[in-house]
Amino acid sequence: MDYTIQAGFCAECAHALVRPTNKGTIYLRCGLAARDERFPRYPRLPVLSCPGFQPMVASDRPR
Repeated sequence: MDYTIQAGFCAECAHALVRPTNKGTIYLRCGLAARDERFPRYPRLPVLSCPGFQPMVASDRPR
């Protein structure tokens, strides 16, 4: 399944960290949460707006 469809802004954000499990589940963790408590570590998806959103550059996109 393509997680980007259900993730909203997180799918395109430079701060999103993809965390797969051994059972095949994929979690998206917000990298901003480590230094700013306004951001949840594991946001409820889909994220439709976010003040910390920063678009990924082409070299950061998963292949």
